[in-house]
Amino acid sequence: MNTTIPGTDEFPTGELGHTRSYAEAWGSVSETLVRGIAHALSNRIATIGTIAELLRVGGDDPLAMSEMLGIETERLEDLLEQMRALSARSSGRMEAMRLSDAVAGAMALHSYHPERRAIAVTVEPGDESRPVLGDPLLLQRELLILLDAATRAAMTHSSRAVRVRFGLMGIVGVARVLVGSGAEAGALPESAAGTIALGVEETDDGVAYLLVLPALGAGA
Repeated sequence: MNTTIPGTDEFPTGELGHTRSYAEAWGSVSETLVRGIAHALSNRIATIGTIAELLRVGGDDPLAMSEMLGIETERLEDLLEQMRALSARSSGRMEAMRLSDAVAGAMALHSYHPERRAIAVTVEPGDESRPVLGDPLLLQRELLILLDAATRAAMTHSSRAVRVRFGLMGIVGVARVLVGSGAEAGALPESAAGTIALGVEETDDGVAYLLVLPALGAGA
């Protein structure tokens, strides 16, 4: 097993032993997701145009067409909201937050990854009896970077699957993104107050990407 704690600006690429800076990683991931969301937007717009044309010429079931138009409009609004999330600016403030919120936000955006459909992704929540401390937007984006790396790693792994496990472990909150039988219980990187620590555990059978944040409240 090769367990490393990368520097503060070294993020995995999905290729064993290779890293890139946060700026490079986020630039690549956000560009990939923008392409995916743009494709989904095009599909929604085309569908709305088709429904509008059917309504114009008096289709067989105007009521059903109207209901479909409402559904497609809601989907379009959701896509626009995801696009706004990609361009949002972090406040840079430390906040109390739930890991589940960051995971849910990252998973929603990652669903537009072009290679996502080829990989099975499961989410395994754990203890969240206390919040963690950190930057919510930064955590979500670092999770997206790890999900992107894990997706790329899984494309060449026999399991073609990714697991996201998160919850409290003693005085910290931990989010793990696992491919194959990657190590799950190695030493955790130390996380200073208000920071997100990154760790990578690589084996011949898989990889585990870790994000660690301080926990708040009783027991912390």
